[in-house]
This record gives sequence, C-alpha cells and structure tokens, in this order.
Amino acid sequence: MESPLSLVAGGTGLVGSHVIKVLSKKSGTQIILARSFESEIPQNAELQIINFDSLSSNKVQLKNGIDHVYLCLGKKLSTHELGYMQHGARESFKLIDLDYPLSIAKLAYESGARSIALVSAVGAQEGSFNYYFHIKGKLENEIKKIGYKNICFARPGHLLGARKDFRGYEIPVLESGLRFAAPFMQGPFKNLRQIEAKKVAESMVMDLLDKKKVESYLYYEDFLKTETFE
Repeated sequence: MESPLSLVAGGTGLVGSHVIKVLSKKSGTQIILARSFESEIPQNAELQIINFDSLSSNKVQLKNGIDHVYLCLGKKLSTHELGYMQHGARESFKLIDLDYPLSIAKLAYESGARSIALVSAVGAQEGSFNYYFHIKGKLENEIKKIGYKNICFARPGHLLGARKDFRGYEIPVLESGLRFAAPFMQGPFKNLRQIEAKKVAESMVMDLLDKKKVESYLYYEDFLKTETFE
C-alpha cells in the first residue's frame, strides 16, 4: 500500500500545528497549506504558500493524489464573541471558518482526496441562534454534500495549549474555572470539558487512518483514547 499524502490547512493554529507534528511521525507525506509559516517544516512535509482570498477565483491549484485532508482553520475570537458576535465581525469570521475551508475541501476532493477531518465545536448546529455554532454546523453540513467517503468531525470544548498570540486576561480565569468544574460536568455536559489541542489532533489523524467509519463525531472521551506522539 502506498504511503498517504495529507493536506493540512491551518497548520499555524493550535490544533493544526499538532496535526503536522503527528503526521511527521507517521509514514507518508504532507502538504502544509498556509498564508505564511514560521515554524520548522518536518522532513516529510512540503510547504505551499497561498493567498486564501484567491480560493474563490480558482487561482489555487493543489497537487493531485491527495488522500487525507485536515481542516484546522479558524479566526481568533475573543471569549465574549463565542457567546454573541457583533454583526460587523461576522463577515470575516464566516470567510475564515466557512468559505476558506469549504473551498479547500472542494479543491482537495477534485485532487483525489476521499477522507477529511475538520475541527468543529461542541454545539455546532446550522440554524443555531448563536452565530459561532451556526457557522460551524453549516460547514459540517456543506462538507457532507461534497462526496467524501470518510468524514471526521472533531467537536472539542475549550482547547488547551500554548498559543502564539495573546488571547485575553480572562483565559486563565476561564481555564481555572473549567478545571474546577470538570468533575461536576457529567452526562452530555462532559463534552464541554476543556481538552488539550494535541489530543484533538491525534484523534483526527487516527480516525482517518483507521478508515472504518464513514462519518464520525469525536467528543471529549474520544480525545482521551488516543496515544501520544512525543
């Protein structure tokens, strides 16, 4: 069996950077699709710098023979925007969290990809009154229409990990509160527990490599089942 060719979009982000690390320890090669990339490029990776705004005009071309796609794109948001997003901020959020990843998914499918994994969110549902959850749910539904054989929707709660950008003074308070509340978050509320971004990345990669599930949704307990690639 030939080694798989993976495409990673959003490799500079919290989950995407870990997806690249996990894939670097697996057989196969990967293409990192990015606007810019300052981290070290793994030996089994190739960097493709693109202008994401050119995706809608068919100016971006991908290498043929792609097997797996990992969509980890996401706009940096303030904590309060997760609850309510001002109308002025919605257009740029939709562009990065819906339009860009959907265009990449379609391009990759045309290049041969039949397996895809994406970072969604707990509570994702198209039509939700919460704009953040609405867009996440809409992306999931649009991905389903493309024709992929294997689809993995990762739906984590708050993501833990070292971020390059300052996210606000409230983040440590939020994480401390979630850590304290974790034992009391049972049943469906368990999925709202915070989780390390690297565990989400590991779960996405292992799910696509498993190839046994046509469509899967990963939640908190699923992220805890994976091995650690360090």
